[in-house]
Amino acid sequence: SGCILVLDTANAKVRACVSRPGYDPENISASLNAPDSPLLERAFQCYAVGSVFKPVVAAAALEAGESGFVYTCPGWCAVDGRIFRCAGGIPHGEVDLAGALEKSCNGYFIELGRELGPERVRQMAAALGFGKGQDIADGLRSASGVLPEAETLENEGQFANFCFGQGKLLATPLQVAGMMNTIAAGGVYHTPLFVECTVDETTGEELTPLAHGSSRRVFSVQTAEKLQELLAGVVAEGTGRQAAPSEGTAAGKTGTAQTVGNKAHAWMIGFAPADNPTIAVAVIVAEQEGLDDVSGGRTAAPVLQATMQAALKR
Repeated sequence: SGCILVLDTANAKVRACVSRPGYDPENISASLNAPDSPLLERAFQCYAVGSVFKPVVAAAALEAGESGFVYTCPGWCAVDGRIFRCAGGIPHGEVDLAGALEKSCNGYFIELGRELGPERVRQMAAALGFGKGQDIADGLRSASGVLPEAETLENEGQFANFCFGQGKLLATPLQVAGMMNTIAAGGVYHTPLFVECTVDETTGEELTPLAHGSSRRVFSVQTAEKLQELLAGVVAEGTGRQAAPSEGTAAGKTGTAQTVGNKAHAWMIGFAPADNPTIAVAVIVAEQEGLDDVSGGRTAAPVLQATMQAALKR
């Protein structure tokens, strides 16, 4: 269960959108009551996002001039009497922003978030499209997800969870892909566009406009270039190594979001080529059993690699 989204970085036009499980178009009725809900479009559904949210905190830090923050990670972080652990409780030692993204250090981003304050981080998330649904076409709109209210983030524990993508935060793969595309597009957010207009199927003439893309600058070109460099390090040296293409370069961020019971969502988002991005991709493999065995780097990264290599050949 999950989805893959591929966006054109120049304008966020959707080049591919795959939702699984699929359904048989010749026998739709058989899918109406199926237990795995094949008629749901996963790209428009809400999920816990985990560490793929960390580039949002990094963007807020770069814009605020806090990129030099350094943290010594013992494998856990205590906030308001609660213990927040890094994956496996592994100590990362002294890490800067680059090392924290490569190793996906929860403690670093909790402490960086506390340096920035909830308002800066939440404002960056809102500017990148979190908490807002999107019109896909007439009568079709994606879920809004959940961007925690400012009052909620005044609670230190809630804000700590928010800084590494857990807690009350929920987002759609479409929102997460739009965030990554903003980094790849030099800091300009383009609304992902599925449908432009109807066309005459015999002549190709454009007829009725159905949707219009919009763009806005979210952060500076300098911030975008730094994030591109840092996320390239995640694929070259960090948790996203299994997304490295056999030819060329890529950048990205892994995420593993715990859900109910012993299940997790495995995420990886990224763009390629790393130094001149033309595509941005989001992958989620949802509701995987066996929390200790699921991770974005192991489960979703190989899917991202295969998707990027196929898309770049077209």
